[in-house]
Amino acid sequence: MRALVTGASGFIGIRLVERLLKNGSEVTCLVRRHDKIPDLKAIGVQQCIVADITNRDQMMKAFHDIDAYVLFHLAALNPLIRDRRMQYDVNIRGMRNLIDAMATMKGLGRVVYAQGMGVFGDTHGSIVDEDSPYRPETWFTRLRSEAEKMLWDASKDDGFSVSIAILGDVYGNGGWFNSILVKGLIKKKSRLGFMIPGSGDYYRCFTHVDDAVEALALMAEVDRAGGERFIVCDDEPCKFRDFVYYTADTLGVKRPSSVPLWLARLLLGSDMIGTLTASVRASNMKAKSMLNLKLRYPDYRIGVRSVINEIKIMQQRKMMSGEEE
Repeated sequence: MRALVTGASGFIGIRLVERLLKNGSEVTCLVRRHDKIPDLKAIGVQQCIVADITNRDQMMKAFHDIDAYVLFHLAALNPLIRDRRMQYDVNIRGMRNLIDAMATMKGLGRVVYAQGMGVFGDTHGSIVDEDSPYRPETWFTRLRSEAEKMLWDASKDDGFSVSIAILGDVYGNGGWFNSILVKGLIKKKSRLGFMIPGSGDYYRCFTHVDDAVEALALMAEVDRAGGERFIVCDDEPCKFRDFVYYTADTLGVKRPSSVPLWLARLLLGSDMIGTLTASVRASNMKAKSMLNLKLRYPDYRIGVRSVINEIKIMQQRKMMSGEEE
């Protein structure tokens, strides 16, 4: 399979690229900066393209005559970025540029788009599936919902199929789990570490990055996945507080306290807190049946233990390397 991956150097992207390469795919990676290329070359990528999806001229030039059957669109900003113009440029203008640039590609058959669970809004703990309506409640999730609609509309005119991965909160050794949660939990008592927004008594759906990557790859490989949405999360939605407490217990550190929602909104922005605290549970049955997705980490406890062990091993290796030097 010939694949083009946007956001290829990101937390999910680079792992997806590794998965595709191991299965014999030819992978072209789109990155925004030249300094991201060495990491991709190190895992065996042969072709990298540097372009900013918000720049139409760069995108049209970069995509011209690329021969790829599937495009994985992972390039996005998370709701921690509070600049609304930047969010609009990446999610809406970037999608428009991507759609225009795709028209210059050869052999494009499918686009796999990574969406977030936030588009369902706050269901107050009710269970959603792929037929549940989108009810985005924040600026960020409304942009993401609109970007997906643009892609569906384009597919009707341009003849490619679309597969949507509606991902739970993706955790692993990297991304928000490492930089925000783990590092926040192990900060010294004299410094402000991680705190739970509000009571933490809201349901979240989590998925280990390895399972998210496997699902994304299967969406390109399984013929009948075209034209479908798939919710990708583990088997056990849990309350955010329980996920955080279990992570702290596994690390062997003190469980964090909470911060009032009004203060959390002030510190992190209303979009971030609104998206994070939306209480939603989801069914992953469609992905497991139609894609034959076999979860390596069917619940967050198994996944968190694995990630923490991986982090500890890496830290030990760094310490040993420093002693040897």
